[in-house]
Amino acid sequence: MRFADPAWFALFLLIPIYLGFKWKQRGRQQGLPFAPWTDLKQVTGRPGSLVIFYLMQFAFFSCIVFAMARPQSGREEVKTTQEGIDIMLAVDTSASMLAEDFRPNRLTAAKRVLENFINKQQSNRLGVVVFAGRSFTLMPLSTDYALIADSIKEIHPQIVKRGGTAIGDALSNAIYRFRKDNTTSRAIILLTDGENTVGETEPLVAAQIARQKNIRVHVIGIGKPEGVPVPVINPATGRREYLRDGRGNLYLSRINEEDLKKIASLTGGLYFRADNENSLTAIYDQINAMEKTRFETRKRTIYSEKMHWFLIPGLLFFLLALLLRLKQGEVLELRSGT
Repeated sequence: MRFADPAWFALFLLIPIYLGFKWKQRGRQQGLPFAPWTDLKQVTGRPGSLVIFYLMQFAFFSCIVFAMARPQSGREEVKTTQEGIDIMLAVDTSASMLAEDFRPNRLTAAKRVLENFINKQQSNRLGVVVFAGRSFTLMPLSTDYALIADSIKEIHPQIVKRGGTAIGDALSNAIYRFRKDNTTSRAIILLTDGENTVGETEPLVAAQIARQKNIRVHVIGIGKPEGVPVPVINPATGRREYLRDGRGNLYLSRINEEDLKKIASLTGGLYFRADNENSLTAIYDQINAMEKTRFETRKRTIYSEKMHWFLIPGLLFFLLALLLRLKQGEVLELRSGT
């Protein structure tokens, strides 16, 4: 408990002055010297009633003073404002993501890692962009992590019908998915296993746009620099084969690390390379640790007025003192009548 206006307690200094004046006045009326404590019986003949009467008055006065001092009780309220990071996940779904250097393949392993990454979020807004020969938004920015995780589960190799790898288009799509209410804490996590082969926007041009908009692009190259074969199903025979180029040579999916590093460096992001699922998980954990949510904690105490705690008892003491006064008056009348 606290008192908002404690200066009212100074009124207690008036009590001894008031009591001294009253007793001195009563003593003079009775023709007695001023001796308030030793001569109570002489003044009234009933010292007990007078003491009780004065106690009631004192209690009433005290309650009023305490009420005027505005007693308050309060509780501390902690208000935490969470200012989350906006993160767009750009996921390569091209045919090369079926390469089996990850188990069972790159795309399935990436989906597991992404679901784990989503489950670790607290207040960041996440969105998902998928791309192959073109790009589209699978999930806009949201904090509905269950829904985002479900959208990741829906990713499959044929989700984008057009073949190829349009990294520049994926970046452009992700850039324009950011909300205007957050212009300082934005990042793109680009996951790809190849090099840009198609698309309307060059990757470095898209990176320049991201830089102008203060968007960091963290790039994860998945796979091995020397390349790995890509399994496909021959539509004519239905047999499982490996992808070949126009000359009939075995096609190897390679990472163009030089361009991917430029994208990351140009935007203030980082480049990572993952050659297995464990390293891919560690990379997403590292990015999650870097892109921490900012918290602003404000503490305030809310007080409620408690004047009624003293006003109600004060009223009761006043009524008791009044009743006692009336009773004393009746007694005096009976004595004077006799």
